Amino acid sequence: MPIDLDALLGEFGDTDWSVRLVRAVCGTVPFAPRFEPWYSLVEGLQAMDPTAKRQVLDRAVAISRTPEVQRALWMVTSLDTADTGISAFAGLKTAYGLAKAKSSGERMDALDTDTTQAVDAAMKGLTMAFVVHHLYPGGIGDKVSAFRNSTAGQAWIFYYAAIEVGLPFTDNALQGGGSFLAGLWEQHGPAQQAKLAAVAGDGEAAAAVGTFTQLLQPVGQMAAMAAQQVGPIASAVTGFLGQALEVGDKVAGAAATGADLLSVYKFLGARLVAEACLRQALDEAKVAAAAPPASPALVEVKYTRSAQDLPDAPARKRGCFLGLWVILLAAALPAVGALSWVLA
Repeated sequence: MPIDLDALLGEFGDTDWSVRLVRAVCGTVPFAPRFEPWYSLVEGLQAMDPTAKRQVLDRAVAISRTPEVQRALWMVTSLDTADTGISAFAGLKTAYGLAKAKSSGERMDALDTDTTQAVDAAMKGLTMAFVVHHLYPGGIGDKVSAFRNSTAGQAWIFYYAAIEVGLPFTDNALQGGGSFLAGLWEQHGPAQQAKLAAVAGDGEAAAAVGTFTQLLQPVGQMAAMAAQQVGPIASAVTGFLGQALEVGDKVAGAAATGADLLSVYKFLGARLVAEACLRQALDEAKVAAAAPPASPALVEVKYTRSAQDLPDAPARKRGCFLGLWVILLAAALPAVGALSWVLA
């Protein structure tokens, strides 16, 4: 059964904690992308082209059900799911530690970062490239260019570069940029490629590696820029955690790894796929509109309502506050014995 892109988008909303976390991170620096608040294909189409008609929406839905896009959606729905064998959770505890170091007067760029974070960054970068490879047509250069030119792609690159690379590897990111990220991949990439190949196949894993190598330089540049804003970004993350948990610092610290179970990459991936499908449908409609109609009877009558008008957007989902607490409670139970490690 195909993955329903509209249903996937509908899992999120303005009050969802994953959405709010992305906004908190992207809202810290002027060069970060800004998201328009839409969570369905029809809302996205209205944002991208208010004059679009129903057939464009229908075409975008059809594109989302093609095998290649469905493969991208498979990865999107797998990124934040631990039982797929391709996920890794390290991320936000690093930002929490950086902010705590700042508050205590310790140099933020002097913190040690363990191997787990490096492995995590390699795997998340590889899965990002997997989505890009399957989502866009053309050669690798065309795919990477389309990804970088989309709003969701820019947000994904920035979030990944800031949280997975820029914060945990501040000194290295500042000094090395893309070359540092290439070195990180050289050290940890082959093992993560094998891990992906075990669930996706050797061919798809190799294709993802080829795409990721083309992303190393732009991601490295963004990581270097994010590393210059390490204080504000780390503070934004911990401020988000404090707001979400409404508890003391120690409990927030214990839950930092649990917060990484939020569906951030699922949200970013769903938006990326939606933008790509809508953009392709809009481009096809422009080409069709430029061709002369086969018959004068086929010329559209303007300023009338018809079956070609876009439908209303789906009803907005309710917030996910309860779901977050269930995730954090589950994450906190095994973390009790490791509390001293998390707060170290």
